[in-house]
Amino acid sequence: MVLHHAPDAAPAVLREIAAGAEEEGVPLRVVAAAGGGAVALAAAAAQASRLSVGVGVTAAAVVVHHAQLPADRPALQVAAGGDRVDWRRAGRVAARVVTGLPLV
Repeated sequence: MVLHHAPDAAPAVLREIAAGAEEEGVPLRVVAAAGGGAVALAAAAAQASRLSVGVGVTAAAVVVHHAQLPADRPALQVAAGGDRVDWRRAGRVAARVVTGLPLV
């Protein structure tokens, strides 16, 4: 699974997403990316991922995307200004899309 993040993404958000993915046993590759919103970053991350799932993070949003979904229709979107429970859940949801388990 791949996570693309904008330069303004908060390190705490990235840590929680990674922790959520790790809890589900799915590896996460974190890549700094410039330009675009969270949806575009997530769509690009999904296309770059061998597992077909990507996460995009900006200062405003965290988005989970699958490579087979339309680029403008992500699987999940939460505010990056929310709390750490939402960020960790986004990491778990992304990992569960990979493994085919029910979403939480």
